[in-house]
Order: sequence, then structure tokens, then C-alpha cells
Amino acid sequence: MTDLSPEGIVKGMFDALNARDYARAAGAIAEHCEWVSIAAETLHRGPGPIVAGLREFVAAFPDWRAEVDRVTSAGPIVVVEWDSSGTFQRTFRGKEPNGKRFRRRGCSVADVEGGKIVRYKDYYDRVTLLGQLDLLDLL
Repeated sequence: MTDLSPEGIVKGMFDALNARDYARAAGAIAEHCEWVSIAAETLHRGPGPIVAGLREFVAAFPDWRAEVDRVTSAGPIVVVEWDSSGTFQRTFRGKEPNGKRFRRRGCSVADVEGGKIVRYKDYYDRVTLLGQLDLLDLL
């Protein structure tokens, strides 16, 4: 049985991404959702562009996984603390893969309405991530 609580929607999206089930991940995202990566200073709107960005990242780091450490919620607002890792195996944003591995911890804040994520903000240390991958020139 699917958990349709705000926590269940967000955790389900993480599960879908780890399973590479992009259709299921997109199904958790509202058409008007604003997805912001604070560290990368990017904004995507709607499930199509959001999932396309996630797919691009996972294509470069095919062993990527995000483990949910803790979920805290207050009504429709869900905070997820996560730990993710992956190995740079395919070209990403014009950079050739170097086999370097990263591990990053972060948190995300999601606002869930009507069973869909309508706002999402991702927080992590981008300098540490890019340093682990020898990609600091992307800053």
C-alpha cells in the first residue's frame, strides 16, 4: 500500500529515484512545482524538467544512491536529511569522467499539497562535492 502522507510522498520519490523509476518520481511532482538547488543555484519547474535534470546527474553517476537518514514533518512541510554517493563514470556538463567517487550529506525541504510536491529546496555543500570529484572549476 502506498503511503499518501506528505512524508510518504517525499520518501516514495527518493525510493523511485533509487530504483530509476523516473515515471513514478515524476508522478510525485506537481506540474507547477518549483525545484531549487540552493548550492547549484538552479531552478526547474514541473516534473519534466526536474526529472530531466535528475536523469542527467544519474547518467554521469550511474551508481548514485540517496539514503534517507531522517524525515521530519509539520503538516505539509517535509524535511529530509539524506546521504548520497556516486562515481563519476560518464561525461557531465562537458567534463570527462575521472572515476572519482563522492559522498555528500544534505537536506531537502518539500511542500506537499494534494499528494504532490509543489515546492522543493535542496541544500548541500557544493564545494565539498566538486572538490571530491576534482571539478572545482565548475564553480
